[in-house]
Amino acid sequence: VQIVGWGRDEEAWVIDYRVLWGDPSGPRLWSDLDGVLHGTWDDLPVRAVAVDTGGHHTKMAYEFCRTRLVRRIWAIKGRGGPGIPVWPRRPTRTNKGKIPLFIVGVDAVKDAVYARLRLTEPGPGAIHFPRRLDADYFRQLTAERVVTRFERGRPIRSWQPKRDGERNEALDTFVYAHAALHGLISMGLRLNEEVEGTASTSLRPTVEAGRVIRSAWMV
Repeated sequence: VQIVGWGRDEEAWVIDYRVLWGDPSGPRLWSDLDGVLHGTWDDLPVRAVAVDTGGHHTKMAYEFCRTRLVRRIWAIKGRGGPGIPVWPRRPTRTNKGKIPLFIVGVDAVKDAVYARLRLTEPGPGAIHFPRRLDADYFRQLTAERVVTRFERGRPIRSWQPKRDGERNEALDTFVYAHAALHGLISMGLRLNEEVEGTASTSLRPTVEAGRVIRSAWMV
């Protein structure tokens, strides 16, 4: 689970990252997740959530999202490839759960995330990390690279693990937090106006001292 706060021009603050241990085929783990999502950070609630429904426990993920749509807890599925938008104009319902399922264009987000990791100063697009995150988090965040192959002379880009079996949960959850922001934007959120105080709630969090990190694992 990764909680990200967003500021003006999509400047980002990683507020929390944690692993919930348990069996995703049973209710206990999902109850633990719900408890996290009910939390607040400096009195700011979670505004939107993207829940990955891929893997071996899709039915449980669908059921979790079905009863929480009013809280903007959205069922999503990542899809690689060129031309897929970060957030779709409308969800699909052609799934076994018959619920709104949002297809997230993960390649576009990963391109943006890796470009932003090169930023070393606060400002538009910069990502701030709390000091408590360990090296494993950053290995996961930078666990993939772009691979280009050629089909009939045409270059095809795709994101692939740098090494077989490399864990990438930190990257995936950050990508989906970014997608959730764009889901809010598609519903009319004007991020900069909220930050500037023209709406009743600001998205910009106040968190422990952080830093913009230039990743040591960039290719």
